[in-house]
Amino acid sequence: MRRVALAIITLLTLGSAASAQDAPPPKASIADAAWLSGRWAGEGMGGTFQQGMSDPAGGRIAGYFTLLQGDKAVFHQLILLTEQDGTLRLKVKHFSPDFVGWEEKDGFLDFPLVSASPDELAFKAMTFRRTGADAMTLTIRMTGRDGTGRDEVLRYRRIP
Repeated sequence: MRRVALAIITLLTLGSAASAQDAPPPKASIADAAWLSGRWAGEGMGGTFQQGMSDPAGGRIAGYFTLLQGDKAVFHQLILLTEQDGTLRLKVKHFSPDFVGWEEKDGFLDFPLVSASPDELAFKAMTFRRTGADAMTLTIRMTGRDGTGRDEVLRYRRIP
């Protein structure tokens, strides 16, 4: 399980690096992401997961994510979606099952917004897509050190 989790963070770290060729981020506000709020569950990355996202407040949505394989946690994430300079940024910090941080003490992965529509928020390497009133997908674009890539799709359903 640890190997799977380390591969995920390595690939996401490579995917989150911004390049000088990136276009300026689109205009968006935290209100554009309000549909992400709530409790979610689903399948993906070889297991099941739980995620919770707060209501928008103070230009932010805060959340958590836990990946499980069977009844064992693989890793946890803390998530912060922030409104900055008229656009959105997705910040993620990973933790082992016993809550030891993977990134440096003050570090996190930082994903700028690349496109936005009423039913989709695409960040560099991660796209949230609303697929129904109580359903969404998250597509994670992972790039290996050799430059090859693949998409991992997580399918969410809202929990009442």
